[in-house]
Amino acid sequence: MPVTSIDTSKDFQTIINSGKVVVIDFHANWCGFSSTAAPFFADLSETYLHTGLGFYRVDVDDLEDVALEVDVRVMPTYMVFKNGKKMGESTGLDLRNLNKLMGMHIS
Repeated sequence: MPVTSIDTSKDFQTIINSGKVVVIDFHANWCGFSSTAAPFFADLSETYLHTGLGFYRVDVDDLEDVALEVDVRVMPTYMVFKNGKKMGESTGLDLRNLNKLMGMHIS
């Protein structure tokens, strides 16, 4: 499954409460670190394709209410959710930590 953009607060709630483990990249188009990390996140979505993890992106400027709700303070921030509960978080360009975090939540 490729990385899918979340465009509404309602879609965000539906996705995190779907029962699937989902990984969400909270990013900003103006953030150089977000741009640098985006291809790596896309590659991870391909690497973990067989695992059932869902990969999504939220533009914090478009969904400011969602970013505030989950307390995003750094871009990029990656969060893992299952059944509406945040299971883990990784921030900035520590992509090895993100990879480790996802590995912990493979079903």
